[in-house]
Amino acid sequence: MNCQEVLRYTEPDVAHDWQRMTLYRTTDAADTMNMVAMLIAAYCQQHAGTPMTTLASYLQVRQQRSRDAGPRESDQQEISGMLGAAPPPENDAGAHRWYSAGQGYAEGGLMSEPDGQRMFTEACLHGLRARLCDDVDALDGYLPPRVAELARRIAEVLEMPQPAPA
Repeated sequence: MNCQEVLRYTEPDVAHDWQRMTLYRTTDAADTMNMVAMLIAAYCQQHAGTPMTTLASYLQVRQQRSRDAGPRESDQQEISGMLGAAPPPENDAGAHRWYSAGQGYAEGGLMSEPDGQRMFTEACLHGLRARLCDDVDALDGYLPPRVAELARRIAEVLEMPQPAPA
C-alpha cells in the first residue's frame, strides 16, 4: 500500500506535494520491508535453527545504513548522472563510478532501454491502483503511452468477474 501511494503522489494533480509524501511513503515502505525481513529471520532462527552468522549474511547487514545521515556523496553523484549534470573531476574515480551508474538510468542510457518485464510490472502496479481508485481514465495523463495502454488493459481485466474454478 505504501508503494502504491508513492505512485499516486507522482501524478500531476498532487505533484505539488510529491517531495514530502514520496519520501514519507518510501521510508514507510522500507520500514515495512525491514520488519518483514526481521520476522522471516526470527522464524529461520527459531524454527529452522539458522545461525546468526548465516542470518547476518542473508540480511546483508554490511549494506545497511541509517537514513538519518542523509544522502551520501555517492547518491549526489548518481542523481547528477541521471539528470545529466556536469561530471565530477577526472581524478575522483569513486565519484565517476556513481556518476556513470546514474547515466545508465538517464534518457538514452543503457538502463533506459525498454525492458518488457519492468514495463509490465509498472503497468500492473498502475493498473491495480487505477482499478482500486476507480480512476482508469487518469492513466493517460501521467504515464508514457505504451505503459498507459498496458495498465488500462490490466485494469479492465481486474474489473471483469472471473469464473469460479470447477
